Amino acid sequence: EWKWDGIRVQIAARGGTVRLSSRTGEDIGASFPDLISAFAFDAVLDGELLVVREGVVAPFNDLQQRLNRKAVTRRMLTDHPAHVRLYDALEIDGEDLRGLPFMQRRARLEAWHAAVKPRRTDLSPLVEVTDKAALEALQAGARQAAIEGLMLKRRDSPYLAGRPKG
Repeated sequence: EWKWDGIRVQIAARGGTVRLSSRTGEDIGASFPDLISAFAFDAVLDGELLVVREGVVAPFNDLQQRLNRKAVTRRMLTDHPAHVRLYDALEIDGEDLRGLPFMQRRARLEAWHAAVKPRRTDLSPLVEVTDKAALEALQAGARQAAIEGLMLKRRDSPYLAGRPKG
């Protein structure tokens, strides 16, 4: 998958309660009330927090304008619209999916997303690579497309907690 130039987040939405957390577990929902109000579903999802305007990912600097804000103005919400590009599903409708292979979780995420159509989200497209040369070519062109890089995933891997960089 592409590694988008935003910040990795987890959305935990259950029974009308929504929590938006950074990869270190910090609750960042107060800076993103537009997302919190949009997430009326029961799921725990993994994705990349971005600013997206008319389908185009804005530079990381635009996202930084929204981070760590205690109060977010209407203008900030309009000028810097928050969006989550989803990578994975940990839980859907109370079912723990973490032990399933990645491709099964992905299929469940795709079906769920198509049925629920959650606002302010989309799915990060999967990128098929057949050999090392194709991988290198994709990575070389990523920056020109405002993409930070690539994430390689095993199709049969369960969801395991990562660790913050460093």
